[in-house]
Amino acid sequence: MRQVAVSTMLTNLVSMVGVDSFLTAESTAAVRSFNRFGKLAWDRTSWPFNSRLTQVIPDVRVRSVQVGSGGSGYTSAPTVSFSGGGGSSAAATATINNDGQVNGVAVTNNGTGFTGTPTISFSGGGGSGATATASMLTYIDFGTTISEIFRVTENDPYGTNTTNDLAFKNIYASGSSDYGEAVLPDRSSTSPVWVYYRAPFPEYASGASDFPYVFSEYSVVGAYGDWLQADGQTDKAQVIYQQAESIILQELDKLERQEGQTQPIQFITYGTTAATSA
Repeated sequence: MRQVAVSTMLTNLVSMVGVDSFLTAESTAAVRSFNRFGKLAWDRTSWPFNSRLTQVIPDVRVRSVQVGSGGSGYTSAPTVSFSGGGGSSAAATATINNDGQVNGVAVTNNGTGFTGTPTISFSGGGGSGATATASMLTYIDFGTTISEIFRVTENDPYGTNTTNDLAFKNIYASGSSDYGEAVLPDRSSTSPVWVYYRAPFPEYASGASDFPYVFSEYSVVGAYGDWLQADGQTDKAQVIYQQAESIILQELDKLERQEGQTQPIQFITYGTTAATSA
């Protein structure tokens, strides 16, 4: 991937604004704008340099617990225990109703590493006879190394003419600003799957030399629009934003021609984003 130094982008922006140099605060704001527009471009489609295909082993966890029999005689909520299934760390809390029966179980820790469905038992609480079963779900956990999953398949999509796509749902991973996990709702197996995903956008500092060249002109022009907006030149800023949009659309069109296929593209107009297919 061709790259450009952020300092070069700053020099171009200074020239565009028509001043000799930026104050420190102005340079900081400009780099912030570069990153804002860089991320907008990054998330527009699956660029060759931000998309990955890798094989992963999913993690089967406890998703929920369904009460079978509520038992009787409970004066306080019994302790919920998980055993077997090959995993660990699963935990849940039971609730009881006014009739002394267990009427629900809330999973407080999904656990990890299960190869089968664990057995659930209840102890304490003054009663007996409550039963419950666990429902399992397959998770793919990338931590902070993933931004968005595009596709999950049973087999290598590049190694066969027929692929079996799996349903999935991106979910929020605690402690990450990006989606770091996905659930495979129709699967509870640890057999490997293939995942096609977008890596997170890396924030670039003023001294960085690896800003994606394909985004550089778009980001510089967009940053000029931000500068005009901050200067109170709102109408002119909107014109510049549209020029920036034209620049990135040209790059997207080039990508489509090079790859010989149509990809989902987001068109942005006056701050409103709508996903469509070009």
